[in-house]
Amino acid sequence: MVPFFGGKILSEIRPQDVEAFRGQRRKKNGNPASVQTVNHDHIALKHCLNVAIRRGLLQSNPASKVPMPNPENERDRVLSDEEWSKLYQAAKPHLRPVLLTAYQLGQRFSEIVGLTWDRVDIKRGFITLRSLDTKTKTARQVPMTPDVKMTLQRLAKVRTLTTATTEAVSRHVFTYEGKPLQRVSRSFKTALKDAGISDFRFHDLRHCASTNLRRAGVDTATAMKIVGHKSEKMWKRYNAIEERDLTQAAQKVHKYLQENTRGTLAENIATYSANKRT
Repeated sequence: MVPFFGGKILSEIRPQDVEAFRGQRRKKNGNPASVQTVNHDHIALKHCLNVAIRRGLLQSNPASKVPMPNPENERDRVLSDEEWSKLYQAAKPHLRPVLLTAYQLGQRFSEIVGLTWDRVDIKRGFITLRSLDTKTKTARQVPMTPDVKMTLQRLAKVRTLTTATTEAVSRHVFTYEGKPLQRVSRSFKTALKDAGISDFRFHDLRHCASTNLRRAGVDTATAMKIVGHKSEKMWKRYNAIEERDLTQAAQKVHKYLQENTRGTLAENIATYSANKRT
């Protein structure tokens, strides 16, 4: 809020300024904020202006005159099985593991690029997200699908080979030219264009993951636990979910994707490797 309102005098802030602020947050290049996030910012702004009113610095609250849309009315764009196959094939090698993790596990972009190897247990098949890693500030255990597990095993092997030849090796799981990934907006946009896919954002991969979990028959509470969607009421139910339930969920979505997607990830990787050698 400070960059937008910092140079304004309180009495000069108008409802249209609040609307412009909301619009700017929603149109931010590369990582636009969700409706829910913008609503939280809006509430914080409204609170600050109410404090100004109580202190006699302002007569009325312009933020109160701007409605906040229901986040439940947000877009819910998901990829068809054919679109996903095209997107994965069109993506550059460093982007593919990122897309796969988002598509099959529903992790947020920040959770993916911030992931370090000390929180990856390949043998057990789980990724640990600490409370400070998640948007909801709630720690969670994410079960790997077989495809994700195989991909991380491959990345770990590459990292081991790199360690033998250089001293500087990133702690981060997802890297580009040896450095932690921070942005993929350009390569993601290129992959979308090459795959012929429109009206799709990186964050929509979370919707894809949720939809695939539901279609695979994973119960709602377990699915929400995996992708990190929760309400206070639902969270009480999450606590009863055991590790074996999460592992079973990962196996279910893997089976669903194998039956409904053209070619397995292993086949796609083999094809890609063969093409690269030729």
